[in-house]
Amino acid sequence: MYVYYPSCNFTAMRPRAAEALARLLKDLPQAGCCRVDRTVYGPDPVGLYLCQACRETLEPQLPLESLWVYLHELDVPLPDWSGLSVTVQDCWRDREHPEIHRAVRELLRKMHVETAELDGEARERSVFCGDLHFEPHQAENRDLLAQYGGSIYQMPEAVNAQLMREQAEKFGGGLVLTYCNRCTRGLERGGARAVHLAELVTGTYSEHE
Repeated sequence: MYVYYPSCNFTAMRPRAAEALARLLKDLPQAGCCRVDRTVYGPDPVGLYLCQACRETLEPQLPLESLWVYLHELDVPLPDWSGLSVTVQDCWRDREHPEIHRAVRELLRKMHVETAELDGEARERSVFCGDLHFEPHQAENRDLLAQYGGSIYQMPEAVNAQLMREQAEKFGGGLVLTYCNRCTRGLERGGARAVHLAELVTGTYSEHE
């Protein structure tokens, strides 16, 4: 039996899409916050998640499946986004989850979204997870890593903002497809236009909002 964990952070960040996902998954039990909900949801529950932090919290407790894999395999009706073009920002925390990489791209294909890959950083080669993860490809960033540690949120505000801008600039002003809360917030903070996959799946994305 599947149990849907909706992600508190995603609900706060994209409330319209979160509400639409809840309607889409209305036939499934829907859990509360993954950190505090200890409800037993019947025999042999499988947690359905869209947030990488939820996955990390829930992994010791029950079997899990990505929402994107579930929706792809369920073959639910999806909106037609013909004419929309995106470049995919894969999440560093999903680098060992090729099933998620495949499902994300299959969902985009089914919605007729034109998709491009970020050169050198697609799928398992991703180096980005918002202000959580830091891989200093530029020589001048190595001192930052040594001085402040491995996470961008540990760094001064000005440094944090600059690193978000550096990642956002890789997309050249085009629309970025994300499926991670931290990736979404980080890219938007850096000035990128980002759409979360859940917004496309639920038909709630509007570039003019």
